This record gives sequence, structure tokens and C-alpha cells, in this order.
Amino acid sequence: MSDTDARTRAVEWFVLLASGNATPQERRDWAAWHAADPAHQAEWDRVERVQRMMSGVPADLASSTLRRPAPRRRQLLKSAAIAGTAGVLGYGLWRESGGPISAAWFADHRTATGEQHRLALDDGSVVVMNTATALDVRFDRQWRALRLHEGEVFIETANALGVDIGANGARDPRPLIVETRYGRVRALGTRFLLRLEDRRLNVAVMDSAVEVRGTTGAVRRLDAGQQVEVEGTTIGPVEAIAGDMAAWTAGHLIVDNARLADVIAELDRYRRGRLGCDPRVTELRVSGAFPVLDVDRALAALEATLPVRVDRANAYWATVRPRGA
Repeated sequence: MSDTDARTRAVEWFVLLASGNATPQERRDWAAWHAADPAHQAEWDRVERVQRMMSGVPADLASSTLRRPAPRRRQLLKSAAIAGTAGVLGYGLWRESGGPISAAWFADHRTATGEQHRLALDDGSVVVMNTATALDVRFDRQWRALRLHEGEVFIETANALGVDIGANGARDPRPLIVETRYGRVRALGTRFLLRLEDRRLNVAVMDSAVEVRGTTGAVRRLDAGQQVEVEGTTIGPVEAIAGDMAAWTAGHLIVDNARLADVIAELDRYRRGRLGCDPRVTELRVSGAFPVLDVDRALAALEATLPVRVDRANAYWATVRPRGA
């Protein structure tokens, strides 16, 4: 059964069980399907996880509990079915359309706003995931494939790390690729960074090289010290990397004579809610290193060095304004 078939079946089982109308035999059939293949378990776990995240479905829907019907099971499942409708539809829409927002909810690996995570892959490669990032990992006999749905990753391939894989110390022959909605990036034994935003993809190479292939088939090679932006179907010109683009992997934002508006926009990525910049101070220039995982401390540093103050309407809404305004 393909991944798509397993996803479809997982949703169908969830709808049936959540309806409260499943017969004892159907429950046994579900348990047999769930136990038959690790892929079935993985897709079921995804459905459960998204239901809880998107619709507040109670933990009573966990598979372990489904195997042990409780006295009030039918009524609980009816309530859960109503609460989970939006999530189920979201899953179905993602499966049919491949929409990036819905797909991100189902990613194998996710980081929350203000969180970073270091992920070791089976081949010895390492992926550092930045704030609000969603990533799938799919290794098979032909490919080492990653799918970046949103956010930012820094990748050090096994080759770049000097990791020997396979019999007799042979390197892994499978190409390592990163798929995005704006195209594919193929590693050529390298350290590189991808940042995926709503309307563009930025690719920057710190070591060795990568191949960037757009959705129309256009190909661009990037060597160490180079970056490129992909907007829609267009691959932009190759440019030199400006500054330390990977400083966030060490928890820092390093800027040199940057606009305050740009610094605030970057810090906003790591803070829940909204962090804005008053138009009267957007053009102030900023230099320094700021902790991205402690935005309040970064804002305090800005207040101490610039004629600005942070106006906090509440815990989630803050604006940097002129001091005294």
C-alpha cells in the first residue's frame, strides 16, 4: 500500500471510529489494519496528532484507548467527531491538493515559534531546524529525500561531515535532495541553508556546492559563498552571501548597519504573537549580535542602544516606538 493509500485509509478509519457507529468487528478490523504495517501506525499517529492540534480532540481518541472501549465511549466519540470535523477536512484537503499550510501540520518533524531542533538523519547527515519549521524525511533505495514545507533548515550532509556509510566505508550513493514548493535542491557533498517563506525560497551554500532546479526545469549551480532566491517559477541571479546567514544555528542574529525594521521583522519570527516597528524608527541603523531564542533580551539591548522603547500592549502584541513617543 502506498503512503497516499495509507493516509486515505487512516482518515476513513478515524471518521468511522469517531462517528460512534463502529461495530465490534469494525474495531477489530481497525486494530488488525493498524498492526499490519508501521506505515499504517505512522499515518494514524498523524491523524490523531492533527486532530488534537487543530480541533482539541480529547486524548480519549488515542489508539491505545480505542482498543479499550469505555462505558461512555459512544457519546465521547460523537462529540469528538463534531469537534474534529475541521481537522479531518484539513487532512483530506492537504492529501488532495498538497497545500503547504495543511501539509505542514502533518510533517514528520516540526519546531514551534521560538524553538530550534537538531535532527540526526539515518545516513549520518544532520539537519538543524530553525523556528516554525516543518520537515518530512523520506529515505528509500534510490533517494535521501527531505520535504521542507515551511521555515528554515541548515543541512550538513554525511559527506561534508566526513561520515562513512555502508560496507567497506563507502559513501552513500543515493542523492540527497530537498523538495520545496518552489523547486528542488540537490546536495553535492555540502553544508547549505534553505529558508522557505510565503513567496520565495532562499538557498545559500557554506561549503562545496548544490544544484537548484526550479519548477519549470531551470537549473542553477551554487558554490560555496553563493546564494540565490527562487520566486515562483523564476530563479534569480547568483549573489554573494552577505554576513553570517547561519548564525542562528548558534542562537544569534548578527547584523551590520541593518535597518531596524529588518531586525525587528527577523526577531518577530522567533516570538509568539506580533512584534511590529513604528514607521518613525524603521530606518534607524543597527549593528550587533542578538539572541534569537530570547527575544525579550534582544529588545532590551535595542532599547539600551537606540532611542526606542518597546510598547507592549499585552504578552503577544508589542511595537518598537520612538523613545518618549
